[in-house]
Amino acid sequence: MKIIVSFTSYPPRINSVHQVVESLYRQTVPADEIVLYLSLDEFPLEAASLPGKLKSLIGQGGFRIEWVHGNLKSHKKYYYALQEYKDAVVITVDDDKIYAETMIGDLIKSHERFPDAVSARAVRIMFKKKATLESYSKWEKGEYLEEYIDIPRMDLCAIGAGGICYSSSLVNKNWFNKKIMADIAEECDDLWMKYNEITSNIPTVYTKPSQEDITIENTQTYRLMDNNLHGSGNDESISKLLMLLKERAVDRYHEWFWNLMTREEYIIAKKRYYTDSFNTAFDKAGDVPVYFYGAGKIARYILMILADLGLAQRIVAIIVSDKSGNPPVLYGLQVRSLSELDKNRKFGVLFGVSEVNKKEIIDRLADYDYINIELDMRIIKRYYQH
Repeated sequence: MKIIVSFTSYPPRINSVHQVVESLYRQTVPADEIVLYLSLDEFPLEAASLPGKLKSLIGQGGFRIEWVHGNLKSHKKYYYALQEYKDAVVITVDDDKIYAETMIGDLIKSHERFPDAVSARAVRIMFKKKATLESYSKWEKGEYLEEYIDIPRMDLCAIGAGGICYSSSLVNKNWFNKKIMADIAEECDDLWMKYNEITSNIPTVYTKPSQEDITIENTQTYRLMDNNLHGSGNDESISKLLMLLKERAVDRYHEWFWNLMTREEYIIAKKRYYTDSFNTAFDKAGDVPVYFYGAGKIARYILMILADLGLAQRIVAIIVSDKSGNPPVLYGLQVRSLSELDKNRKFGVLFGVSEVNKKEIIDRLADYDYINIELDMRIIKRYYQH
């Protein structure tokens, strides 16, 4: 299997592109070729326009520069490679990242498991809203989608920043219609590709990065899609692409669209996922009674979430260091002093305090036989913010 890494750049970023290439040299799974597509409209002097550090890398590790006429902007990173390398796997990357050495390996491993899907290390999940799509800014990011890792889904949109793996055999000529591309998605290559994946019934797989990439310093001053920073450019293209999908593949549109979740349905599913996850954490404590330590602001917020998830019933009581000033009952749970607990009986503790206070409480628990129950509240909390 031949591996091609393909990307593009433009003048404001060209001085740092050598860092991208150097990171691609360090991959644990090497590429057969690394191709940088540059427009002659932006670099009319060709190699004479390039910084010395970048030119010195040409010919190393399969790296070359392909000069193209016209300017397809960010679309250049896939447009030529997917047509030229018919029997290869093409991985597109962005020009503002120092990629983790496992980037190619992550994507190839996913591709081998799901050869008929697009694999991506950064995604967003798309939501419907009545008869249209939710605003792009409200599509959930991959970092919050742990329950959807390694599952081919039609509601995931691959985002180029993390690297996207395509099999050239899956694409067709409709993907490369320059006129339509320019008219409705000139600045939105990720959305254009998602439109074509929908029409071709190709799912996306979220491949969680095994290592994090690094954004190159100062590359965010200029952006290939500057007008998309607040979603307006994306939302305009989404509207146009949705209309095109209805016009050209109405049956496909209905099959895809009505299987999307609304954001409200997604949040319900997210809470269900965390209910199961937290129940598993409680189960690990075995048959011992579980107490919740704390009754302050942090504790009440966490207790509110646990009660909403139906998990307050897994807690026997709330314990505090000093009952004075605290209510006798909170969320239906009796508030008890730590001194009331039997030091000879093992129990589980779920902390609802700050890290600073937690250290003090752990010292107070030194004479007790207890199990610390850890619940990852970081992500679930965001679904209770208004």
